[in-house]
Amino acid sequence: MTSILPYPLLAFVGFFMTLALFWGLRPIANKIGLVDNPGGRKQHDGAIPLIGGLVIVLVFFVLGLIAQLHSAINFLPLMGGVLFLLTVGVMDDKVHVQPWVRFVIQIWVSCYIVVFCGAEIENLGNLLGFGEIDLGYLAKPFSVICLVLLMNAINMFDGLDGLAGGFMAIVLGWLMLVYAQNGHDFHALSILFLLTPLCAFLFLNMRHPLREKASVFLGDAGSLSLGLLVGFFAISAAKGQGTEFILPPVAIIWFVGVPVIDAFSLFFVRLKKGGHPFEADRLHLHYKLVDHGFSPKNTVYILLGLSFVFCAIGYFAVVLDVPDYILTYSWTAILAGYTAYNLKHD
Repeated sequence: MTSILPYPLLAFVGFFMTLALFWGLRPIANKIGLVDNPGGRKQHDGAIPLIGGLVIVLVFFVLGLIAQLHSAINFLPLMGGVLFLLTVGVMDDKVHVQPWVRFVIQIWVSCYIVVFCGAEIENLGNLLGFGEIDLGYLAKPFSVICLVLLMNAINMFDGLDGLAGGFMAIVLGWLMLVYAQNGHDFHALSILFLLTPLCAFLFLNMRHPLREKASVFLGDAGSLSLGLLVGFFAISAAKGQGTEFILPPVAIIWFVGVPVIDAFSLFFVRLKKGGHPFEADRLHLHYKLVDHGFSPKNTVYILLGLSFVFCAIGYFAVVLDVPDYILTYSWTAILAGYTAYNLKHD
């Protein structure tokens, strides 16, 4: 696999390519109405362009083609599925696609990624302490469910400036480390080319000393399509058999734990209240922290710090050879405790 530019230089160019595209496309997004207007749960100021996902995915695609990633991984089939989901997401951001239509499309794209890109978890490892769990014929449907759930958990996590994007950057950073340490250089390089435009986006989306508020949002197109990419790289690290795991599947659920635990917990809370389990509300953890007096900026830093800790637990548990079932029961205890707290106080 060769490239017309050294890979670090190509990533550097990609960063500024992303910033330039944001600068050039924001006026177009405002003109055509591809913006998020404040109101209801949305308390930002003014109309914000929903082009974050569009630009990130396009830059990732261009960098991947230049680096000829298609010669090493299932890059072109992967990008076919991601670009299709991105297109539907942009339509949803613009004219609001019916939720059931969007859900069906997510399932279809996830099936495509599992079948044609090999993102399939075949074995769960010694998840419960009673021996290896081989999924057999359930491997493909289980993997599809994982992708759909992760995409939606990240989409629901996208409630504050920099939260969903920052979370995905943290998970991708840890996955890149794992791939590089295990000699999977092409996957690590692919993640680098995804992190590059994502970090450029975060420069414009996160609140930091140089920016008081976001000037661009991911939109549903971004949170779903990038969530699919995160899911692909996560499952690809956990799809082996037995000792062939790069990461055991239970470590992956720690990597993505914060938004997934929040989403699972609220599923039961909403059912208790008699509402739709996927309805939009302010019951998410990030909204609760804001309602309890934390600033949006500090809330994001708290949750990103928590996400970093979750990833570190998953990573170092593997390094220290902690049994899978201990990770399973510990994660489940956190989910049960958080759910019980939500059911009692909401």
